[in-house]
Amino acid sequence: MSMDITTRAVRGIVIVAPHGDVDLTTSQLVRDAVDQVVDEGAAAVVLDLSDVGFMDSTALGALVSFHRRLGDRLVVAAAQPGVLRLFEITRFTSVLRLTDSVDTAVTALRS
Repeated sequence: MSMDITTRAVRGIVIVAPHGDVDLTTSQLVRDAVDQVVDEGAAAVVLDLSDVGFMDSTALGALVSFHRRLGDRLVVAAAQPGVLRLFEITRFTSVLRLTDSVDTAVTALRS
């Protein structure tokens, strides 16, 4: 399965936005995209999930990896209700920094 991932910088923060489901077949693409922007010097990353309708356990593993690497320099933004529910069930809401929008995430990282 193919997946489109866009990246853009806003005031020095890199926004990584996967478009499509993040699962066994696509989670490595998301990992590679985040790793690449961090390796290229991104000080902070917003993972924009506004166009992700489904995530599985491999995607959750990727999020754990991002959190370990970036800590509070990672914010997850605009999670769809189904994905947000997964975060609630797995208690990721107490680990990840979550915001309603990319703009709010960028503001949180800038302060």
